[in-house]
Amino acid sequence: MRLQQISDCVSSEFEEFDRLYSHSVSLEKGTLGQALNYVLSQQGKRIRPLLIILMAKACGRVMDSTYRSAVILELLHTASLVHDDVLDKSETRHNRPTVSRKWGNNTAVLLGDYLYGLCLQIIKTQEDFELMSIYSRIARELPMGEILQKDISERQDVSLDSYYEVIRYKTASLFAAACHIGARTSQAQKDYVPVAEDFGRNLGMAFQIRDDILDFDTRGGSGKGFGNDIYEKKITLPLIFHLETLSSIERSRLFSFIRQDEKEDGKVLAFVNEVLLSGALEKAEQLVEFYSEKAKKSLLSLPESEYRDCLGDLVDCLVSRIA
Repeated sequence: MRLQQISDCVSSEFEEFDRLYSHSVSLEKGTLGQALNYVLSQQGKRIRPLLIILMAKACGRVMDSTYRSAVILELLHTASLVHDDVLDKSETRHNRPTVSRKWGNNTAVLLGDYLYGLCLQIIKTQEDFELMSIYSRIARELPMGEILQKDISERQDVSLDSYYEVIRYKTASLFAAACHIGARTSQAQKDYVPVAEDFGRNLGMAFQIRDDILDFDTRGGSGKGFGNDIYEKKITLPLIFHLETLSSIERSRLFSFIRQDEKEDGKVLAFVNEVLLSGALEKAEQLVEFYSEKAKKSLLSLPESEYRDCLGDLVDCLVSRIA
C-alpha cells in the first residue's frame, strides 16, 4: 500500500493537523516569515504526525491534545533538521536549497531556535504539560545522536553497539515518542502505551537502517541520491558490514578515504560499488526485516481495527520506501 492510501485512512484528522501546523508557523514577517514559509513548503512525508494520528485512532480516538502534540513533535523534528543542515554543510534537502544555503548559517540557527520556542507556545493544558518529559527527551536526544555520530566517525568506531546507539537517538526515539504520544493522548488503556512505544522504536530502527542502505543506491530510485553519508564521513551499517570483509591494510586504506574532506565523485562511486559487491547490503537488509517484524508483532497487542492494519501497512511502506 502506498503512503497516500494510508494517509487517506485519517484524511480529515490529517487536514486538521495541517491547519494547526500551518497556523503555528505562518504568523511572522520579514526574513523569519520567509524562512518559516519556505520550511513549511518543503516538508517531507510528515511520517511522525501520521504515526501519532494513526496510533491514537488504533488505541482510542484523536483528541485536541493529540493534534497539539503532533504539531509540537513535527516542529521539534523540523528544528533539528534545520540545525543538522548547518552542521553537515548540506546544500539541499528534498532537492531544494537548505535554509542555511539560502539565508546563511546564522539565520538557519536562529530559525531552528525559534521553532523550539514555538513548541513551548503551543502547550496549553495540564495534559500538554504532562508530555513535557517526552518533548524534552527528544530535544535532548536528537542533537546527542548527531554529536555521537560525529564522535564515532572521528575515532573510527565501527562497533554495532555504537551504531545502534546513534540511530536510537537520531531516529528510533522520535518514532517511539510519536507512537507513545498517539496512544497516551487517545484516552486508551494505559497498557497500550508501552506497546505503541515499542512499535515505534522498532519501526524507527528499520527505517534508519533502510535509509543507510539507500545511500548506496546508485540507480537513484529512492530519490535520496547516493554517497551522501560517505561525503559526510558517517559510519553506517553497510560500511560496518563491509569493513568486516577487509584485511587490516584494506581497512586502513578505507578509513583514510573516509576521512578526506574532499572526495572525487568517481572514487565515491567506486567505493559504493565495492560495498555492493561485498554482501554488506544483504546483511543490513536482514536487520531491516528483523526490526520490521518486531514492529508488526507489537501491533498484535492492540485491538483489531482498520487503523491497526494501516500501521502494519505503514511498516511495509516505509521500509520499502514506496512513495
